[in-house]
Amino acid sequence: MPPDPEDRSVPIDRLLAFAEKMLQTVDVPEEDARLTAHILLQADLRGIESHGMAHLVDFYVRALQSGRTKPRPDISVTRESAAAATIDGDGGLGFVVGHHAMGLAIEKARETGVGIVSVGNSTHYGAGAFYGMMALEHDMIGISMTTGGRLMAPPGSRGQAVGTNVLSLAAPTPRSFPYVLDMATTVVAAGKLEIAARRGRPIPEGWAVDGAGRPLTDPTMLQSGAALLPLGGATDTGAYKGFGLALMVDILCGALSGFGTSAEIEIGTAAHCFGALRIEAFQPISQYLERMEGMIAAVKRAPKEEGIDEIHIAGELEHALADERREAGTVPLHPAILEGYRVAADEFGVPFDLTEAP
Repeated sequence: MPPDPEDRSVPIDRLLAFAEKMLQTVDVPEEDARLTAHILLQADLRGIESHGMAHLVDFYVRALQSGRTKPRPDISVTRESAAAATIDGDGGLGFVVGHHAMGLAIEKARETGVGIVSVGNSTHYGAGAFYGMMALEHDMIGISMTTGGRLMAPPGSRGQAVGTNVLSLAAPTPRSFPYVLDMATTVVAAGKLEIAARRGRPIPEGWAVDGAGRPLTDPTMLQSGAALLPLGGATDTGAYKGFGLALMVDILCGALSGFGTSAEIEIGTAAHCFGALRIEAFQPISQYLERMEGMIAAVKRAPKEEGIDEIHIAGELEHALADERREAGTVPLHPAILEGYRVAADEFGVPFDLTEAP
């Protein structure tokens, strides 16, 4: 994952401090601001530019400033049993709500072996992998799902009707990296089009269609009635698989929480579902890790295409990239993002000291 030549290297410590200050200017408590900045940074460390610090100001600070997102939500459990719960996020930052809910799922799994927490009345929570990965240090498998923006065209449709609903699963392995799946149920996340537009590049045919159902290559048209295709693309290439997965996420997030599915809820709101599975409740963790090693080794032994040195497991490359960026102490950001930061810093009276690293 080579950096884009346009990007600038920004020191991690200064970026975190800046993000925390910006969030606090719109009344986010210090602890919640620190958590939100940390989760955004994790996406950038792992190369998930579409869900990282690029959204700090325009996506989150502006929503807090306008009142669309509450800076101090009253997060509450509305229904609960030994292994399950439903949470009302009270319109708060999805990062704060999601972290709280996943923590509860882990707590329940510690006691019962399994914890499932469904969440309604929340907002965008960034990259789904972070929450599933919270379970790893507890020798658990973590699950994270959320309704996304209503941008998917169901098979046979040419309009936005269903969310780009996300599902993620993180599982321990005996290797130096965990297994981490984090995927939208559309061909690509909407943020990929945002990145292409920022860099002035077209998108490949097969990602999206315009209002007439024709293949779209202009990423800026997504906000003008265009729609993303389900994972699988067209009906004859498997679109019902992506569409079916999107509805599965809707069921576990929006229907189970009672808040509403992506086809129904107000734009800017979200429902989530989190799960934690304590491995020792199913089998000794040593046996589980043996099976995981067998799976990974078998996959890596598979015959390789010409020019391919190694077959990688989901999350493996992202883990390596995160290690590299932590070691370097910087993450890349596009100049347009930094300029947006500078303008917002002037507006909110926050020092702008994101000097580029040498």
